[in-house]
Amino acid sequence: MYHGLIYTQKCVLGKNYKRHKLGYIAYKWETMQIDAVENALFSVTVNPMLKELISRFDIECPVDGSLLLNSLKDFLGEPVSLCPTCQHVNRHIAKPFYEIGSRLLKADKDFMRKQFVKDKYGGAWFKGFGLMMRGVRKYGIRIPFVPAGPFEIVWNFTYKCNLRCKHCYEDAGVGKLPELSTDEAKQAIDILSKIAGIGLPALSFSGGEPLTRKDFFELAAYAKKRIPYISIASNGTLLTKDNAKKIKDAGVDYVEISIDGASSAVHDEFRGIPGAFERAIQGVKNCVEEGIDTCIATVLHRDNLAETEKILQLAKELGVRFMHFNYIPTGRAKEHVELDLTPDQRLHVLHAIGKEIITLYLQAKEEEMKTGKSNIKVDRFFSTCPQYASVTKELSQQMGHKFIVEAHYAAKKGVENVANFLGGCGAGRLYCAIEPNGDIKPCVFFPTNKNTVLGNILRDNFEEIWDNDPLLWQLRVRENLETYLVDGKEVGCGVCPDKYICGGCRARAYSYFNGNVKAPDIGCIHNKVLWEKITGLRR
Repeated sequence: MYHGLIYTQKCVLGKNYKRHKLGYIAYKWETMQIDAVENALFSVTVNPMLKELISRFDIECPVDGSLLLNSLKDFLGEPVSLCPTCQHVNRHIAKPFYEIGSRLLKADKDFMRKQFVKDKYGGAWFKGFGLMMRGVRKYGIRIPFVPAGPFEIVWNFTYKCNLRCKHCYEDAGVGKLPELSTDEAKQAIDILSKIAGIGLPALSFSGGEPLTRKDFFELAAYAKKRIPYISIASNGTLLTKDNAKKIKDAGVDYVEISIDGASSAVHDEFRGIPGAFERAIQGVKNCVEEGIDTCIATVLHRDNLAETEKILQLAKELGVRFMHFNYIPTGRAKEHVELDLTPDQRLHVLHAIGKEIITLYLQAKEEEMKTGKSNIKVDRFFSTCPQYASVTKELSQQMGHKFIVEAHYAAKKGVENVANFLGGCGAGRLYCAIEPNGDIKPCVFFPTNKNTVLGNILRDNFEEIWDNDPLLWQLRVRENLETYLVDGKEVGCGVCPDKYICGGCRARAYSYFNGNVKAPDIGCIHNKVLWEKITGLRR
């Protein structure tokens, strides 16, 4: 899965900075109120003006192509050939817009040039920016932000899998259900490469196990020619030296390998097949040897919680990233709901992971202050759990700083204020999912049924779905998140001051509240009383 990597450091506080607990609560409430007011003000004042302004240069020139993208290239100092009409619009509208916008957002122009033009993944950054700008034109500025198309799509490429994992959201196995053929998959990729007239920045092949399909390498190479960032999520058991080389040759940028224990006993029991751990670890090593950006992904649950620190250490020893995945009771995992972490256990996990990335951040900052630059890799420890933003924010404040790691989006210096719009859970907003048969869903962790399938990538217009589907807009509007009264206390994501940077996992809400995507995520420490009520009733 693509982990776009943007973290936010809004300001550095003084060494003696302290805030009384009650004052902090007031501050958090005020922040939530400000975001709500900003959304209302944007909708009636700023947004109409922005939409009109961007529409002036968001045009397709029959000679030059997209002026929206060409004007950005020109702003960043890239040589661009423009017809006289485009030159005029660019000089008098687009360029001043970028100049003022970058100053207001405090976005470093040199950083933007480095990321959009010089970086090896500049194509993905560039398309992401295009979707962001077109999103402003279509929907205006909202908190959290909605781009004109997803930054990433996770494609459950196949129902087939050689393992039998307890938590599998796809209930993958022998794979008897219909899947897209090779030619149909290429048609789907062609459609994705043109999303919103900009194109998809990142595509992740998942499953099932993608490597069980014989056409994976052909389709990965085909996708790489059309979509800038390609990744694969694999169980690792089929990542032989030969297959790792084929993945590298196909142009795959990132490999995420599932490791659900620091020992074969724990991992294999969860994954359902003896010997899976050793083969997966070897798969990690094979990818590292090929020079592929590699990550180990761990679903932490009741039976492997005790190995959390050992798994983090394993990631360090292997020299790879670490990604924590939420346990979500959907698919096969619904049969094992007792494995889900309690709010206290989840908070413990997020603290452990958060301390790792904050420590790296502070080390990199110290090195940069001493030498002018840092070679320390900060983007190493993440969680798909939306509450990760709240946890890292509070941990950093305890250390006299103020920055946020937005779930599985990490930090890059220079776009701090833009990251405020990422907003935690990105289901149906920053990303969506495609099933093996081409069906479109808001998130891979939503069950597949008539209520969650939005359409089909080959039969329906993706842009119309993205713009208009009611379920997607339910997921995007944080003001409508629900609250509950438990023992006289109001709880739920709707009343949480961090709902604009977190929002709770909407797939977990769906699972625990019978399809209600606006319900609370009861795995959060702030919803502990609700967790106790609901899990108590189930017992």
